Amino acid sequence: MRQLIQYIVDYQRKYFDFKLYVSLALFLSGSILINYIFDFEDQFIDPIPNLWVKSIAFAFFQAIPFLVTGFLLAAFDKKRAWLTESTFWIIFILGFLIIGSSRAIHWGVLLKPMMAPEDYLLLRSTFNWSLKLLMILLFFGGLYWIYDRPLRNFYGFTFHKFDLSPYLILLGVAVLFILVGSFFADIQAYYPRYKPPYGLSFATHHELPNWVSLLIYESSYATSFIAVEFIFRGFLIYAFIKYFGEYAVLPMVATYCFLHFGKPATETISSIFGGYILGIVALKNKNIWGGVIVHIGVAWSMELFGYLQARF
Repeated sequence: MRQLIQYIVDYQRKYFDFKLYVSLALFLSGSILINYIFDFEDQFIDPIPNLWVKSIAFAFFQAIPFLVTGFLLAAFDKKRAWLTESTFWIIFILGFLIIGSSRAIHWGVLLKPMMAPEDYLLLRSTFNWSLKLLMILLFFGGLYWIYDRPLRNFYGFTFHKFDLSPYLILLGVAVLFILVGSFFADIQAYYPRYKPPYGLSFATHHELPNWVSLLIYESSYATSFIAVEFIFRGFLIYAFIKYFGEYAVLPMVATYCFLHFGKPATETISSIFGGYILGIVALKNKNIWGGVIVHIGVAWSMELFGYLQARF
């Protein structure tokens, strides 16, 4: 715990700026308010039928908070040189096109003709998460090979200096908040993500016990958080640290907040604080795996508490 607190304290001493943080907080607060009043993502982006248009829409949607935070850093004289760096703009555009595409594509839906009706409701998500991770690693691998090989860490996808202890402490603290949050109506309406009727349909079709369906779903669910951590605590920090320095945590946090706009508001707000802490620790440890463990632990805890709330 002491080490974790020290990471955060050291970062505040070096990079905290009251006006910058208040400005960013106002931007995120206004964005959250607008999204949940108008249900912006669900009403205007998700229904777009054309995959290419939807990919570009998601790319813009996720890029806006990143750029706004970058402009705030420039406005407060923290980092300005990136504005005229052509390589920054190439990596930014290509990176967010990959992010937008990964959000728009649903591999499970695309593969529906290949699945039996009894399997589809369970496997659409498992295929989607697993193939999306593969897609992200392949496309960002190409970007890394062309522009960022000198980093020699594939955007944190390495076990270099991996120290599990601060993450386990962070997970323990998070579970306490999750327990409290599980009593909120919006969280109860969203979790658990695993639907027993879907699992039963798959298990019955293949003459398997129900726990196999649960294992397949929850293990593939975990792969989605490898993808999330790779993008947010990996790419968005390490690809841009040469332009923003360790301030790169802030654009990442803003973008991470927007990722949660389709989820309960309670989770969206908490993602700001969680993303900030995970970003700082990822900077120190120079890898994403601690964040992956925390994220999976948090997700499975929400599944468990969601199940208990629904059952009891």
